[in-house]
Amino acid sequence: MTHTATTFEPIPAPPAPGTEELIDEVLADLPAPPRARRRVLGALLTGISIASLALCAQLKDDVVFALSSASPVSLGDGRTANPSEAGENRMVTLHATASMAGAVTYSRPLYPGEFLVFPIAGRDGVPIYVQVDRNSDAVSRGEFTGRLIPFSAAGGRYAGVGRYLRSELSAPVTATTWLLVDGASPRSTVWAPIVASLLLALSLTDLGLLLRLLRPSKP
Repeated sequence: MTHTATTFEPIPAPPAPGTEELIDEVLADLPAPPRARRRVLGALLTGISIASLALCAQLKDDVVFALSSASPVSLGDGRTANPSEAGENRMVTLHATASMAGAVTYSRPLYPGEFLVFPIAGRDGVPIYVQVDRNSDAVSRGEFTGRLIPFSAAGGRYAGVGRYLRSELSAPVTATTWLLVDGASPRSTVWAPIVASLLLALSLTDLGLLLRLLRPSKP
């Protein structure tokens, strides 16, 4: 049976208070992190942070609507209604007759079903459009309850429909033309504040990591 002697190198004592701390030669000889890797990581953190903020901004209208009152504001007769009294991203009720002469049907990716968009019949002046589900009976009832927004709101979700109405049907539709999305309620967009909070947290976290990456290391 053989015994192997193990030797341990003595651990140097810490420097006395007030004396200058010596630089560890082993650590000093380690190669510095590659600059190219730092640049790539910095670019990724910056890009992710900017993209997260941009997506968060796209959800601004949905967040406002999700936090709004679920009690609808009555706009009365669609022929004489003034949507500005309620304002955008509000739940409203409107009594109107659909004008199928200027109606379009469309569908959107990730959104099941088809939607019908039409102007209100008998209205003078600034038009009001209504969107309903293709299978909804709201048109026959002549009563619509839902979210009131301009075509350009909700992250531009309905901007394409407005452009089509303007270019193909020569309809007087602009970015600020009112659209009532029948059936939409604040509860249907309850996901928006959650997703926006996660995106904002991701952006702030990436900014914090970027600042740490760019901060000069102490000698």
